Amino acid sequence: MRTVNLEDAKAIMWLGLALLFAAGGLATAYLLWRIARAVRTVERDLHRTVDEVVPIITKAGVGLDQVNSQLGKVDVMLDSAVDMTEALDTSVRAVTHAVTEPVRAMSGAVTGAAEAARSFRDRLVSDYDDGDEQSEDPYRDEADS
Repeated sequence: MRTVNLEDAKAIMWLGLALLFAAGGLATAYLLWRIARAVRTVERDLHRTVDEVVPIITKAGVGLDQVNSQLGKVDVMLDSAVDMTEALDTSVRAVTHAVTEPVRAMSGAVTGAAEAARSFRDRLVSDYDDGDEQSEDPYRDEADS
């Protein structure tokens, strides 16, 4: 049987270590190659996504700008409508005042005239009744007494 001397053991150890490092290097190279493929795929997908999404975002921005422009026009229209409503309210108040004040004045005058006529009539009737008791009325019916 042959004995292994120290030099042979060192050579076997260095050979095993070299094989271990070679296997580790190959595994690392394979791992890096797989990572590179994954990164390339992700990069390609990212470029494709950017190429598809950026136009959509641009169109959305243009659409929002148009909506904002239309909302600005609506704001101007609503301001005009508010101004017209205020002007109409002022006009209606003026017309109402112009119509109701003469009516109130006329109503007061008619009421005063009616009260004056009633007072005048009551005085005439009371004067007539006072004079009637003192003298005989030929037209007075005997049934009234």
